[in-house]
Amino acid sequence: MRDGEQGVTFWEVCLSLTLLLGWGGVLVPFVEAGNERVARLEMTVRIYERLQGEVVKDADEPGGRLAVCEGDHCLPTL
Repeated sequence: MRDGEQGVTFWEVCLSLTLLLGWGGVLVPFVEAGNERVARLEMTVRIYERLQGEVVKDADEPGGRLAVCEGDHCLPTL
């Protein structure tokens, strides 16, 4: 090192690590919540894909149903 320059102190390293871990603690819940929402969305899309298949089958061979439902999700028949 040159004259007048100081290296990084132990306390600066500790503070930097603490801030980094703090940001991790703030961001992790948002990431987890986002992952849960994506999983629910994926499940809902798959339900509607199955229902859409049922609607197409019903259109080919009408069964007299007004809607095809699975749980709280419904699609009207054609």
